[in-house]
Amino acid sequence: MLKTNSSNATLIIDALQYPLPGRRWFEEWRVGGVSCVHVTVAIWENASETLQRLALWRQAFADHGDLVAVALTGNDIEAIASSGRTAVVLGFQNTAPIEHDIELIGTFRDLGVRIMQLTYNLQNYIGAGYWEANDGGLSSRFGRQAVDEMNRVGVLVDLSHCGERTTLDAIEYSSRPVSITHSNAREHVLNPGFGPGRLKTTEALKALSARGGVLGVCPNRSLVANGTKATLEDFTELVARSVDLMGVDAIGLGTDYCAGHPAAVRTWWRYARWSREKAEIPSFAPHEGWQDWFRSPADFPNIVQGLRHRGFSEIETQKILGGNWLRLFNEAFEPAQRAKAVA
Repeated sequence: MLKTNSSNATLIIDALQYPLPGRRWFEEWRVGGVSCVHVTVAIWENASETLQRLALWRQAFADHGDLVAVALTGNDIEAIASSGRTAVVLGFQNTAPIEHDIELIGTFRDLGVRIMQLTYNLQNYIGAGYWEANDGGLSSRFGRQAVDEMNRVGVLVDLSHCGERTTLDAIEYSSRPVSITHSNAREHVLNPGFGPGRLKTTEALKALSARGGVLGVCPNRSLVANGTKATLEDFTELVARSVDLMGVDAIGLGTDYCAGHPAAVRTWWRYARWSREKAEIPSFAPHEGWQDWFRSPADFPNIVQGLRHRGFSEIETQKILGGNWLRLFNEAFEPAQRAKAVA
């Protein structure tokens, strides 16, 4: 018998996963008591290809409605979790799907997309990814208009893979709080597998916190010290130090768990289809090679117990596990005018 979420259980929100839509992964969520997952629908897909990906998720919701349902608001998340299912928030890890057309931001929101990452590793019309040698920041024309439109229609800005200047610019420019769904503090992690640029500076994280944003502290082996040898105590120490840096109201979780994809697809994720460069592909699939205390989202109870053992109070634990994301989602997913009216 699979363990179900209960209406009085602590809300657990994972702010970034990239699974193929499939029952095996949905069952892991239920076993782990995961209330909500923000899933990546697209990275480099164009508008037409992204519609196909959305169609796959639409069919998954129909086929596996006993386990998952799409969430469009914070209230949806709570209602779906209370029913014993996992709420799914749809998002992009790049703005490639809008094809440099501002109007497609609202169109994709109408189709259920609630989070958009501005860049993925490389340069686009909005700004720079963290792999770029020169980061000119948020572009003064298209970049600012795109952020304005996301603020207006109710799409949460994500800066996880953005370069430093682009990250800082977007935090400052956005009229609404933004997110870093899956990253860690650069000052707390030595020699990360993805390189220090993938982590966020103290300046950026303090700015994010000051503007009401949330960081998803990430256990991904390439974003923590000691990789797969990192212990649960190492991870909860990272969470604790992040709380010390930013305050408990700015900290959540984002695992970056990518299930069901063949290893070769990582080349395409990282470099896009037009690049002649090749990424290093590990011998294990992206959803394998995790620490023994988090082999999959079914192991979320280990993180819950680890946070409590670290000494976080029950209120602090609830904020980190999901309360802070729920607060941000409730605010960010509402169109700007409606949000003002509610306030």
